[in-house]
Amino acid sequence: MALWWNRPREKTNGPVGLAIRKERYPITNLLVLLPKKPEHSHMARMFIQVLQNAMGPEGRLQIRYIAIRRNLEYVDSSINDRLITYSKEHVNRWGLPHKSFLDLIFTSQPDAVIDLNLEFDPFTVAIAQHSNAPMRIGFYTEEGEKYYNILIKRKGSDYIEKGFLNIQQLLGLT
Repeated sequence: MALWWNRPREKTNGPVGLAIRKERYPITNLLVLLPKKPEHSHMARMFIQVLQNAMGPEGRLQIRYIAIRRNLEYVDSSINDRLITYSKEHVNRWGLPHKSFLDLIFTSQPDAVIDLNLEFDPFTVAIAQHSNAPMRIGFYTEEGEKYYNILIKRKGSDYIEKGFLNIQQLLGLT
């Protein structure tokens, strides 16, 4: 209900500002919201590996990850230094993140927010909305149309893998 109250009144995502550039990697600061459902963690782990490889030894990408604390066993331990976890204490009575948690997340402005939840999740949607990132990527849901400016459609049985490949292409990683 609180997310609905704070929703954009119109589809105000505006132009994304994407363009073909000479630089191979125009995005330098990413925020990745890891899936809540443990069964989606395997594909997310493969996506994290791609991001880790894209970082390279010079660390040209700053990537931060957000995961629910109860799913830590499904998260690759190589990202622990960039992982922010949350639990019930970070969620207000409406199911949205507390302002103090949002302040912890947004110490720097991300170029892109990627929500790897396949279903609409008010908590992660509120984080994406609060980010004001020029590129907010999520999987397609009817509710998500108002909050993400790039939506990945879920078609066919291998939609998760294809969706992650589409995200990689959007970020210029492939």
